[in-house]
Amino acid sequence: MDEVLFSVHRWLGYALTVVVLVAAMVAFGRAKNGQEFTAGLYRAVYGVLSLHVLLGIALYTTRQAWDMDALIAYVHPALGIVALGLGQALLGRARRTQMAADAHRLAGRALLLTLVLILGAVGVASVPGA
Repeated sequence: MDEVLFSVHRWLGYALTVVVLVAAMVAFGRAKNGQEFTAGLYRAVYGVLSLHVLLGIALYTTRQAWDMDALIAYVHPALGIVALGLGQALLGRARRTQMAADAHRLAGRALLLTLVLILGAVGVASVPGA
């Protein structure tokens, strides 16, 4: 069961990179077109990221990851949690923004920042020996 959860976590992380990139492109496209701001798509992306982080926390405890290499034990989970926290905070700020185009741009920037942090977490987990 542990290996299945690990595979799901790993492949969901790869899929999230694509989903977050596509959502960021949609956000900037909506900003350019001046569409009314609705946070549904962005909430869905962060919902999947929340699920991914929760799955990672479950794996962290079942695999006793605190005894592993420092990159896996500390850096990888920290990057995931920071990606989720910053993304959610910036999305909340975007929802309070008055101008729809500005709100979409802020949501897009939040998604790009989230993407960078996710890529960092994937990169750290991909280091040989980690």
